Amino acid sequence: MLLTLVSMASCGEPNNEPFVPEQPENPGENDNNPDTPTSGGNGRYLVLYASRTNNTKQVAELIQSTLDCDILEVEPQTPYDNDYNAMLERSQEELAAIRQGNFPPIKTSMENFDNYDIVFVGYPIWYGSIATPMQTFLHEHAEKLAGKRIALFSTSGSSGISSSVSEARNLCPDATIIEQSLLLTSSSISQMATRVPAWLDEIGANREEPDTPEVTSLKINLTVGDHTISATMEDNDAARDFLSRLPLEVTLNDYNNTTEKIFYPDPELRTEGVTRGCAPTPGDITIYVPWGNVAIFCKNWSHSNDLIKIGHIDGDGIDALNVGGDIKVKIEKQ
Repeated sequence: MLLTLVSMASCGEPNNEPFVPEQPENPGENDNNPDTPTSGGNGRYLVLYASRTNNTKQVAELIQSTLDCDILEVEPQTPYDNDYNAMLERSQEELAAIRQGNFPPIKTSMENFDNYDIVFVGYPIWYGSIATPMQTFLHEHAEKLAGKRIALFSTSGSSGISSSVSEARNLCPDATIIEQSLLLTSSSISQMATRVPAWLDEIGANREEPDTPEVTSLKINLTVGDHTISATMEDNDAARDFLSRLPLEVTLNDYNNTTEKIFYPDPELRTEGVTRGCAPTPGDITIYVPWGNVAIFCKNWSHSNDLIKIGHIDGDGIDALNVGGDIKVKIEKQ
């Protein structure tokens, strides 16, 4: 019944007179005492969720149990009234306040997201928007979520998810929002047991840690003619996949007026689940995910959410590659 009522409310219009809730004396105080998620066996994923009627909570817990991963509930500073009409009124007021830049306080915070390949973010849809506690959480943690991959899931009476996806992108502009999101409405929530695993499979999230080759060293050599330079690879799955293919002899093609030297590994390197986002500097070894090419940067370049850093050429070794035209290079482990 409650889910149906949310659907009815989501079609309504908020009050014309915006309400600005009173802010706490120290709105950032919760950041001093970050919360610890409930841990699972697979530390690659984190499920964050806000839920009032437990519908979103059920979906979140199913994702957590399927992946055996970490989970954390995002809670408002002041619990919502059990009276449904009072809750609707408060949600309208908070949504209006957010449009003015005033986010309602919450009591949940995270220190960092460094260890997670994917952060799942779940919420009910209120009046077409992300429930306000989750909006506050994303707003307060946007910088910490920069470069992370975020998978959105939500519940609603009948409202669509597209507007809330746009909100998530605006709240976390430097994160990568995975294109495939999951919406369960009042007519489909009974299909949760099949819809959730299918969605997780679609976005490449699985319970097992990925099989990666054993790597004893992250150091490599690149030989250009009679000149050998060294590089240090990153400790991530894409870099390990690269290391597993050595030795390689490739031709580095000049790209964008010696900004990059690129080649196309065949097959493409494994990038699923690896954190994206990089502002390359000279010497960075990267993967440009849309094309699947390896790009070694000879010059600074702007930040791109489609780049994955897999290594860096040591010292001033990049000078050996910073020449016009294509270059033949032999790459091998140290």
